[in-house]
Amino acid sequence: LRLRADAAPLAVTAVVVLGLIALPLVNLLVRSFQTPDGWSLANYANLGTTGGRNALSVTVWEATANSLRTAAIATLLAVVIGGLVALVVSRRPRSRTGRRAISALDSVFMLPLGVSAVTVGFGFLITLDKPLGIDVDLRTSGLLVPIAQAVVAIPLVVRTVLPVLRAIDPRLREAAATLGASPARVFAAVDGPIAARSLGLAIGFAFAVSLGEFGATSFLARPDAATLPVVIFRLIGRPGAENYGMALAASVVLAVLTATVMMVAERLRGDRSAGEF
Repeated sequence: LRLRADAAPLAVTAVVVLGLIALPLVNLLVRSFQTPDGWSLANYANLGTTGGRNALSVTVWEATANSLRTAAIATLLAVVIGGLVALVVSRRPRSRTGRRAISALDSVFMLPLGVSAVTVGFGFLITLDKPLGIDVDLRTSGLLVPIAQAVVAIPLVVRTVLPVLRAIDPRLREAAATLGASPARVFAAVDGPIAARSLGLAIGFAFAVSLGEFGATSFLARPDAATLPVVIFRLIGRPGAENYGMALAASVVLAVLTATVMMVAERLRGDRSAGEF
């Protein structure tokens, strides 16, 4: 009887997983080995070039290195800022004004989830040209792309760490304070170890999102410092079987990197029940 009741949900799940997730990924992988001359690794070998008719300013492997470096910086920024925001938002002020302020702060840092990453990137592009009237163009800074990616990833970090912090029994903090612990000591002994359970997952989400981020990065990345998603888009937009095959192979590389990051994050996850949305 139980099996019959679960048959419909199982069938729908199977169709979704196989038809919308597994099939496109398998098809992408298979076609990355196809060339006009037959099956080969030529598309992957071409990743060390700039494509047909020099479609790119950097090779795909150089773009991969740029992506990893940029994602690492963005993850560091997102985890630090997002962790601090989650810590503040997790507090429960007694006053109505305090609760409203906490809610407003939470809403502000959730904005990147409510607006397109393209909007974030375009906003950076027009705002950092002589910001506040200062005669300096920050759009050429190498930190601009990691900052934009961090802005996109911060909401995910907050939503990963926040449930864990909110689940902490306030009596634990009160007991530590009663024993004479300072606020810093209370955080180190109570909040820190518990929040660390979700840290691995937060890092994984931030790194994976930054690695595959295209919307904001497409506005801000310089041609000589293009990331992997930007390179894939440029290859698709250029004619020629060589460029198309390279785009397929580069997409497989990006998928493998992202999947690896998430698997490592799951390994680092201390508590399987921590950090759920």
